[in-house]
Amino acid sequence: MPARKVRGGRTAQLEPPNLAFALVQTRLLAEMRRSVTPAIKLISVVAPTGYGKTTFATALHKHFSTAGLNSFWIALDDRDTSTERVIDLLEDALIGRHSDPHPTQTLLRGDEPLQNRIDALIDAMAQLPAPSLVFLDNLGYCTDETLGLLLDPLLFRSPSSVHFLFSSTEQLPFNLTRARLEGRVREIGFADLSLRPDEIRTLFGPELCAQLGDAAIDSIARQTEGWQAAVRLAQIILSTADKPLEALERFSGADEDLSNLLNRQVLAGFSPEARRFLLEISPLRSFCAELCRQVTGDDDADRHLALLLRRNVFVIPLDRNRSWYRLHGLFREFLAEEAQRAVPAERRTQILIRAAEWNERNGRWLDAVDYALAAGSAPLACAILERVAATFVRDRGDLRQYIEWIERLHGDGHEVGWEADFWYVFALVFHRRYETARQHNERLALRVEREQDSSGKPGPLAELKRRIEVLRVCVDIYTDRLADARVHLTRWLAERGADDPFDVATVSAAASISLSSAFRFVESRQMMRVAQAAIAQSGSAYGVGWVQLLAAMIDMFEGDYAAVHGDIQAALARARAALGEGAGITRTIAFVAARCAVEMGLDEEARGLLNQGLRGAHTHGVVDTTADGLDAAVKLWSGRPDDPISIPLLREIAAGYPPRLGLMLSCMLVQRLVRLGRLDDALAEGAHIGLTASGGEPRLAALDGLQVARAADLYAAAQIELLIAAGQLRQAEALIAAETRIARQDGRNGRLVELALAEMAVAICSHNPQPAARHFVRAIGLAARRRILRPFRDRAETIAGLVNETKPQSWGFVLDEERRFFVEICNGLPLTNSFLVEHLDQLQGEGQLLETPTARELQLLSLIEAGLSNQQLADRLSLSVATVKWHLYNLYTKLGVSSRSAALARARALNLMSR
Repeated sequence: MPARKVRGGRTAQLEPPNLAFALVQTRLLAEMRRSVTPAIKLISVVAPTGYGKTTFATALHKHFSTAGLNSFWIALDDRDTSTERVIDLLEDALIGRHSDPHPTQTLLRGDEPLQNRIDALIDAMAQLPAPSLVFLDNLGYCTDETLGLLLDPLLFRSPSSVHFLFSSTEQLPFNLTRARLEGRVREIGFADLSLRPDEIRTLFGPELCAQLGDAAIDSIARQTEGWQAAVRLAQIILSTADKPLEALERFSGADEDLSNLLNRQVLAGFSPEARRFLLEISPLRSFCAELCRQVTGDDDADRHLALLLRRNVFVIPLDRNRSWYRLHGLFREFLAEEAQRAVPAERRTQILIRAAEWNERNGRWLDAVDYALAAGSAPLACAILERVAATFVRDRGDLRQYIEWIERLHGDGHEVGWEADFWYVFALVFHRRYETARQHNERLALRVEREQDSSGKPGPLAELKRRIEVLRVCVDIYTDRLADARVHLTRWLAERGADDPFDVATVSAAASISLSSAFRFVESRQMMRVAQAAIAQSGSAYGVGWVQLLAAMIDMFEGDYAAVHGDIQAALARARAALGEGAGITRTIAFVAARCAVEMGLDEEARGLLNQGLRGAHTHGVVDTTADGLDAAVKLWSGRPDDPISIPLLREIAAGYPPRLGLMLSCMLVQRLVRLGRLDDALAEGAHIGLTASGGEPRLAALDGLQVARAADLYAAAQIELLIAAGQLRQAEALIAAETRIARQDGRNGRLVELALAEMAVAICSHNPQPAARHFVRAIGLAARRRILRPFRDRAETIAGLVNETKPQSWGFVLDEERRFFVEICNGLPLTNSFLVEHLDQLQGEGQLLETPTARELQLLSLIEAGLSNQQLADRLSLSVATVKWHLYNLYTKLGVSSRSAALARARALNLMSR
């Protein structure tokens, strides 16, 4: 089976090398082969270069695979220096390739955090056949300091049926102490891999051993100290020597003698043509006969390769068909040094350029660009990048490597092509380098405009300009430049033509985000309808998840949680089914859904959603989606030291976003701290953002982000709480009145509930229970149908005092749902009003009366409906006004209301008017 292609068009080592020589049955191999499954979680092989780590791992892979074990092979090379690259290779080996996402979809997903990808790998391992063994060879090439964040979960969190073999030239950064204590690791070092005299005899074979004798073999063992590279070199030298014993006298096996021996003994046995061939292919990391012919121009490349394999000279086949090879690291290093001396610089450059061209033609883009840059040919590197940038980036190649290439070319004063530059900005956005991306995107847009102006016609750059605008909108949204985003997206949508549906959905959804944050809900829904129609054409589960989430958020901004709860749960279920628990959009939907659950009083549901959402909040989402999750977390925070919700963690998340989110988090904390009775802490938090308990204008330094209506609204809410807590009631009343007018104009019923309860609190602090009760009833009228329960829980102590001091018939609820909602609120309060407690069940029952009205009271109802005043009622019934009032009082008590209009509404709901 040929080597498999992975990201970036690179041929990765996803199967072990097909060694050209027979494997020696060492004592170590014999021990490891005694069982058909690994006896331990991890086999850790750590030894210097040349001790046969890959050979040993290959032998184990063959043994366990033959025994039927599900085995995976992953080998790193010198480009695999980052943890992300190791994860890429693990994903390709264990999970496999998925269909390539739309580029804008990939952009919106962003650079998936390491932890999310690791979690997905662990989940994938749970689906592997049991038992399974994963080989990670040459892991020491990864020098990333975060490698331990991957290795520890593999070792300690993966299923017990999954085993590993790690090989490296130096100790790897996993928790070795814990692994030893838990009996999870078998450590293999250079002493275990060193060849003993009997193993050297097996390697040399009976014929060579007969010529050398036992003393000579023992001498080789002493000189080499069992170092396999030196022993193999001795075998090559001695097996081709006419007089092996004399050759042995010149062999020491020391590291410093190897290059001389390779030059004197190994290469001396080749013809000048074969020697030149070896030196000229030394720059190649891996090669096949066709590539060798291309770069050297030598038609005898196949014959030279066959000779190298026949003589067993440090050439390692990479696939079962023996079509791809690499040179052993030591041998390649030696050849590269020799080539510097023996091959002219112009010829070395020509070889690298030919290698770059061949690799591009064959879809090996990483090698192609690497060879072009190594040749010092910036024009060739730019040309290759221009041709392959879209495919390379869309294919989720090593985007960090791509950024490094472009910035290297920029740093050397070279301008790359249009496509390469566009995908450079794309890669920057993907890796959350937003400010750099924004600046470079602006330069690219100007560059395109200048080109179009100079040519006098749009030409082929028109489509590129549209894509640049999509990038600009995405950057504006991610960096919270919502006003700029509205300008750009309005222009883009106005010029909409045959654009990609996903791009249309992206820009329309961005418009909806911007408009919702400004509380312009009618326009936001118009944009959302455009987004929904476009995303339906894209076939993207990821895009559908985003659009469904943003559509739900419009209702949440308005405060209609009951209407949207089912929709957002359905969106979450679809995202989980299509993309998995660890997908960024799944976690973002969960984060927003947590706020919906909190506002509806579903705290346990909210906690479960928060646990999922917090895992992706650092890197996936925009300011407003993340703000919803942070709001839920703050409202659930108890303030206790042992609370699982960590305020430092929430601050850390907010710090990764534009400043508006940090400002909003502080406003949330001010309100929560006041509710927890920690006024001094609330004042300290408020002081950081310019809020004081005396009101007045906030400090200008705190205003970054307040130009967005949602942030300004939260800021005012925090100010109101501080004013009430500090007893500044007149200022609080004035601010509440102003905010109520704005919220009513916007149609934000959730905010109106909060403001009505704030008015209730002010009235209670002012010792005015009757207005307080009216504000409370108004809040319930707004909240009941929408299931806005959280604001009432936040003021539970204040509400309990009001309810305990108020007669049940004074509430005047019109609808049964308001009565049931009132009962639900009361059930969570410390009630001392025994009469109210006795009547709560009656209040909760649909269609239930506290007491059946009398015939006279029913007669009064019909006359009230006709619009008669108390005096008119008295005249009509020949009663005194006082008696009429007494009958009305009894009627209101039985109906559980406190006004004529409420009595009529209640009577109609109970079908009393027809009696």
